[in-house]
Amino acid sequence: MMRKRRCAARSTVGALALWIVSACSLGTDTVDRATSVRVQVQGTSPHPLILVTAKDLYEQYNLDTNERYAVTVSADTVLITLPYDQTVDISSTGGIYVEVRTQEADTATVRLRVELDNGQGSDRTATLLEDAALVYYFIFNDLSYW
Repeated sequence: MMRKRRCAARSTVGALALWIVSACSLGTDTVDRATSVRVQVQGTSPHPLILVTAKDLYEQYNLDTNERYAVTVSADTVLITLPYDQTVDISSTGGIYVEVRTQEADTATVRLRVELDNGQGSDRTATLLEDAALVYYFIFNDLSYW
């Protein structure tokens, strides 16, 4: 009798584990991988804004502060005037880093809208003071090479 219970418990645990794994997306399905991203910046600013974008990035975790942050390997930095609307091909990496900041002591009211073609994205508005930025990043976790 004891043996049947143990087998039933193992079957239940096994079925539960299979259900959890099948219910979670590991970010490796082709439907999860973004191939393009639309970046829109709107608002008011007395001067052009600084836009930093990167497709080559990874995520770092700080154990002391329990914070996650993006580390860019290489990035493009340009000055933009508002409104700004650009679609970027990210099919090679599936990830994107976008940062909008003011120049020097400017103050700007900015709306940053990021839409990935996989349904991910963000739409945020903020008043940016000196040394402040709006940041969005998405990293596709391709676990197939681990």
